[in-house]
Amino acid sequence: MTSSFTISLRLLTVSSALLLAACAGTVPTRYHSLLDAPADKKVATGSPAPFLIDLRPVGIPAQVDRPQLVVRDGGGVLPLEQERWIAPLADEARAALSADLSRELATTDVAGQPRPAGVRVLNIKIDLRRFDSVPGAYAAVDAVWSLAVDAAAASPLVCASAARASAGAGYDELVRAQRRALADIASRIASALRTYAAAGKGACPAG
Repeated sequence: MTSSFTISLRLLTVSSALLLAACAGTVPTRYHSLLDAPADKKVATGSPAPFLIDLRPVGIPAQVDRPQLVVRDGGGVLPLEQERWIAPLADEARAALSADLSRELATTDVAGQPRPAGVRVLNIKIDLRRFDSVPGAYAAVDAVWSLAVDAAAASPLVCASAARASAGAGYDELVRAQRRALADIASRIASALRTYAAAGKGACPAG
């Protein structure tokens, strides 16, 4: 009886030690966001736009539409199990672009809200056709986007833009590079929006 109890106690002790060792060796999952941290938020500097915006859901490439960060690895891609987005990537991209556009134009994104009477609302549709991440090198975004006004005779403006930002070492720096690339795209769209709203037509920005 005593011998069996001693053996069981030893087995329990060994099992507990192995479990603790396994837990100690587990790499914690880290979560990332494309939204600026409160300390990094920029303040609008331009004159307020005389219109509101409605940014529709943002499309993203199927290859990166997953919870994990997906990076370029040689000729292929690699999902990083311990590096994840805090929200679906399409939602993260839309939130970042909405914040940038609202700041650049000093206006409000009223997507999903009732349209106020007597105020023009410009509709924006953005599809990200490329969302590449290369650790320690760069982040690249290609987008096709369009501008239109509700019940307006003006034809929609359809453009394509590409942005690339250098990335430092580490995945936090890679996400910051993606954030800068999206901000670059948003800045070009904001500039085109002002022209399109004023003249009822516009030209696509270079790049």
